[in-house]
Amino acid sequence: MTRNRELPHFVILGISKDDIGRFIKIKATFPDGEIVFRWGLDSLTYVNLNKAYSTRAFDKMPNLNYEYKLLNGYSSSPNPDNTRNFSGYIECILGKQTKQIEFKCSEKFAGNLEWMSGVKSFEELNHLIWKD
Repeated sequence: MTRNRELPHFVILGISKDDIGRFIKIKATFPDGEIVFRWGLDSLTYVNLNKAYSTRAFDKMPNLNYEYKLLNGYSSSPNPDNTRNFSGYIECILGKQTKQIEFKCSEKFAGNLEWMSGVKSFEELNHLIWKD
């Protein structure tokens, strides 16, 4: 997995769809502050990320305090037809237990993760800010 540890922490607050489209609601913590923003998702990434996000990795009881973080990296593997498969990762956290969950994603989503590696301040994401 290509991963840059200097990126912010991305806590997943929810995955949903509305009149505008499919999205993930993220709370990103940067060294200079934090921001809650909307990140649009394509259908492939939405279906697979939503499935991974619904996984209760340690217990099937729904009332436990799971936390999910979108990890800031991805992997890709070649196909015989010269295309690539892309995977993203989330971390499921329950207390001191953590488990990494892989999900299939689009090349566009992987590219957005890579773009995020250049973001150094929450202010750079103000155009994506979550408005209740």
